[in-house]
Amino acid sequence: MLYKKLDNISYSFFGRSGGYSKGLYSSLNCSKFVGDELENVNLNLNYVKQFIDADSLITLNQVHGTDCLIVNKDSKSDLNFDAMVTNVPNIAIGILTADCAPVLFFDKNEKIIGAAHAGWKGAYAGILENTVEKMQYLGSKPSDIKVIIGPCIHCNSYEVHNDFIKNFSNYYSCFSSVKNRNYFDLPKFCTLVLRKIGIKPDNIDLVDIDTYKQHEKYFSYRYAKNHTNGICGRNISIICLK
Repeated sequence: MLYKKLDNISYSFFGRSGGYSKGLYSSLNCSKFVGDELENVNLNLNYVKQFIDADSLITLNQVHGTDCLIVNKDSKSDLNFDAMVTNVPNIAIGILTADCAPVLFFDKNEKIIGAAHAGWKGAYAGILENTVEKMQYLGSKPSDIKVIIGPCIHCNSYEVHNDFIKNFSNYYSCFSSVKNRNYFDLPKFCTLVLRKIGIKPDNIDLVDIDTYKQHEKYFSYRYAKNHTNGICGRNISIICLK
């Protein structure tokens, strides 16, 4: 678990340890939609909410889409979105991942935060652009936004087929080839998209953790797909405006 507290925000990238879930969901699974017992998931969500010292925690039913929710005091969890932004203090917003990239946003000048679930489908379709657009709606400027790309699958673990590469004609630099096998660099792709929409390179940080290689510490769907029929929990990444 990686935790940081700044003047106006707290954020944390949680791994799979420290919770109440059992078996293949052991132990800090924070998703209600992967087959885990709801009672344990709620205990886990309450734990991370208390850890971040928030009044409430909003999570989503993520659908690999591009819709971004503006969170206010009346917002509820489990809506079908893949990103959130807010300028309301003490509401933690949490993104669930298991190899996809959790991307957290912060504008310290306007006190606006955001969080996005960026798998390749969502990142390709525009979830990062839409998150920044919603932050601009609340008053941010892209040049003032800082971004942290959290633990996710990295290039050496992300083998893809030739048909996949055809989708990314403008981003061939995000691929590498080793012994006739192709690999996709999801964090690099997210970084290039963010830079394209006006985020300064110096304002983009990457957590150097490959969830596939560190599957014992982080839930990894690709690892689970190869070993446990795809059954696994989801890591939570949260940010809260103080």
